Amino acid sequence: MSIQFSGLGSGLDYSSWIEQLVAAKQTSSVTPLETKLKELQNQSSALSTLKTTFGELQSALKTFTDVMTGTSNDIWGKTNVTSSADKYVTATSTSGLATGDIKVSVEQLATNTVAQGTINPGKLITSDTKYSEVGNNQSKGGTFSFYVDNKRYEIEIDKTNDTLGDIANKINDAAGGKVDAKINDDGTFEISATNGEKISVGAFSDTSNFASIMKLTETTDTGVKSAYVQTSFLTNKPLTSETSGLSELVSEGTISINGVDFEITSSTSLQDLINKINSTEEAKVSAKYDTLTNKLVFTSTETGEFNISLEAEGTNFFDVFGLTKDGALAEGSQTLGQNAILNVNGNKIVSSSNTVTSETTGINGLTINALKVTDGSGEDKVSEVTLNAQSDLTDVKNALKTFVDAYNKVTEQITSATAQDGYLEMDVNLRGIKDQLRNLTNTIVGENGAFGMLSQIGISTGDAGLDVSNSATTLVFDEEAFDEAWAKDSQSVKNLISGGYTGNDKGVFDQMLAKVESALDPTSGMFVTKSDSVSRLISLQEDRITKAYENLDSYEAQLTKQFQYMDEMISKLQQQYSSFLS
Repeated sequence: MSIQFSGLGSGLDYSSWIEQLVAAKQTSSVTPLETKLKELQNQSSALSTLKTTFGELQSALKTFTDVMTGTSNDIWGKTNVTSSADKYVTATSTSGLATGDIKVSVEQLATNTVAQGTINPGKLITSDTKYSEVGNNQSKGGTFSFYVDNKRYEIEIDKTNDTLGDIANKINDAAGGKVDAKINDDGTFEISATNGEKISVGAFSDTSNFASIMKLTETTDTGVKSAYVQTSFLTNKPLTSETSGLSELVSEGTISINGVDFEITSSTSLQDLINKINSTEEAKVSAKYDTLTNKLVFTSTETGEFNISLEAEGTNFFDVFGLTKDGALAEGSQTLGQNAILNVNGNKIVSSSNTVTSETTGINGLTINALKVTDGSGEDKVSEVTLNAQSDLTDVKNALKTFVDAYNKVTEQITSATAQDGYLEMDVNLRGIKDQLRNLTNTIVGENGAFGMLSQIGISTGDAGLDVSNSATTLVFDEEAFDEAWAKDSQSVKNLISGGYTGNDKGVFDQMLAKVESALDPTSGMFVTKSDSVSRLISLQEDRITKAYENLDSYEAQLTKQFQYMDEMISKLQQQYSSFLS
């Protein structure tokens, strides 16, 4: 709008008169339209809120009704299983497990297959072997103590430069001929007394780990020696290189463990290979190198009486570590795992796993976990375990509480929205749906065993005699009454809620769901019909308001033009009057 200065000729402030006249016109012509638009927008918002709440009720009902269509888990069929001796046998259940007792005894547990090398792959130590090459890089230099007839002698070991022969000489020199330290041809280190003295090795004050690295724990008639053969094999060096300390070098190629391939290149160390194997779940083994016995060990990650499959192409890896020989498994290299043997309700069950499913036992919905053999020994003296299966109503009760909350929310929102001052005041369709839902909570399902009404299984408007100002709309859920009804006739409870279990009359929730889904139908339901109608009215009202503002602008322009003309006329009259006086 352009800047205007009113009353230049007449001295009258007619702009304020125009503002007041325009404001009065807006109040009479535009404000009622905007008020009506706000009402329509509130109606649209109320319908959207109610539609969301109806969706919540729909979901709560479908928890029960969709069981029969296979689109929902059967919460009715859930059971809880307890064990009379859970140190020996436990169990879990899924839908479909019948209630009652299951008798279980465990004759044998399933174990894992172990494949272990049959030969020592490293070069045996000699007097020329460097101390740093022993113990897979774990050796430390420093002091080493030994005792001859309880007299302590100490030597200093240089890890970098000393050979095992140097260390043996230092021991012999320190004891002054009382002992004979040497490296045997079988790869063991031995310290013997020359005159039958008592010998022991090691002290807390030692700074080297020579005694543990050389495994000086075996007592002989004349002294001590290595309990295990010592080699110079280093697991962090390339398997194809002399630096590895292997007695026979590994050639490049591919190994296969249980059908999973692993490549060996010129840079592959045993530790690299072990890491790859242990990070590959599909290989179904865990690998380690036992530095105590100097053996490569594979342990199956699954139990059962199965061999670990070992194959190689282009490489002698398995031969070098004594797991295969001449293309076949090395004799005695694999200790087969064993299968679990159970007795379930008098039937012998053999399983490769200690977790026995219904596919093996034939008991639908039950998984048994065998933990310990029931041989009747020990303090417990358990020879048989009883598994007791009982209905687990936790999910059912929670779902019923969700239904009650959703139902109450729907009816309360309808009551509020259709009240005399509500956004959907006196809407007969919504009130009709509320009445239909309320009537269904009191409907009687005929020929249904012990129960024909929801109030008989704990879903009602409350106890008689209570102040029930909301009794026409608000439901409550009595868990104790539901438990009693379930104990009396569980099938009748199911049929009452969702009659599809018997194929007879529809249950209360089936009928209620039909009403809710009819209202929510995306093509012809009440919500889409009413929402479309309100949306059209909103659009029309917005057009009217736009037109009203255009008319208001025209009205303001007309007033401005008229007052400007008046101002010009007054100015001319004043000029004529001044001329007349002069």
